[in-house]
Amino acid sequence: MPEPRSAEQPAPGPHQVDFPPVQNGIDYLDTVADHLSSGQTSPRDLKYAVLHLQAAAEVLLKARLVQEHWSLVFKDPGTAKRDRFEAGDFDSCTTTKAIDRLRDIADISIGDKPAKSLAILAKWRNRLQHYGLTAPAPAVEVTAAQVLDFLVAFVHDELLPALPAAAAAEAAADLESVGTEVLGITSYMTARLKRLSEELKDDADRTVQCPVCDQWALVLGNSPIPLDCRFCHTTWPNSVLALEQYFEAGLLDANVQDCPACTQHTLVVEAVGTAAAPESARSVCFCCGVDFPVAAQCEDCLNAFVPDPDEEFFSGLCQDCCGEPAEGQQAGAAGC
Repeated sequence: MPEPRSAEQPAPGPHQVDFPPVQNGIDYLDTVADHLSSGQTSPRDLKYAVLHLQAAAEVLLKARLVQEHWSLVFKDPGTAKRDRFEAGDFDSCTTTKAIDRLRDIADISIGDKPAKSLAILAKWRNRLQHYGLTAPAPAVEVTAAQVLDFLVAFVHDELLPALPAAAAAEAAADLESVGTEVLGITSYMTARLKRLSEELKDDADRTVQCPVCDQWALVLGNSPIPLDCRFCHTTWPNSVLALEQYFEAGLLDANVQDCPACTQHTLVVEAVGTAAAPESARSVCFCCGVDFPVAAQCEDCLNAFVPDPDEEFFSGLCQDCCGEPAEGQQAGAAGC
């Protein structure tokens, strides 16, 4: 990826294709905004939104790496050669690696949420390009909108200040047009999520994040009815399959136990936030939807249980393992 053309370089002729990195990235963003703001987003719109948005992300993130040092866009910077860089003849780093280098080397703050959305986008683009993509349209739409919003801010904050004055002014005008469309898309998404939040407010203590669209819209406790995300409408035949997708997506690394309420092996212990308490790590059953603010693991049978709040001291044993004290023993002498 060559560096942006300086103001001293001659302008291209009428029959030349000339898209310096930042201008190229903004042009991709413009087409993405067009596809997402059509009012009736079709599968074809989403297809090209994913392809062009991933192209924009790669171009713009790596353009910022080039500002730091041209070798950073190489897959292996240790093998970087200037002539290969200028010819564009090299294997470049992945989007995920570009984010890591921007954070660690350029000291740019990129939040976990946009980084996650960018990683999901890259995965979808690869599947779409090579194998075909099957995904819920609302999930694609909301992820694309989040990445688009992030990239517009990224260009404004990180790329425009380093451009020559004339190029920066032209890019800023193009970016303003994209930003106007993004505001419309974001407003639509915000309104939809607010409406959904109102609909689910009575179920907030059993609503968790969907592993597909990342929205607080997966209501637990619908068994035996299939689980259904109220935002992207992804469904799972049962709670076990939904849990498996959480682990596959890297969203959970937790202890799963038998639920004290429904006895199913679907209680995630002290690891799940709910819409009612998003920042907490609660014990929630993915089958019956019961939220246990306090849960413990029995030291004997290792099953989860809810300690009796009236006990004078915590024994570490569930009621089944505690048992009744033998005749002649004082309560608690048996270890409970």
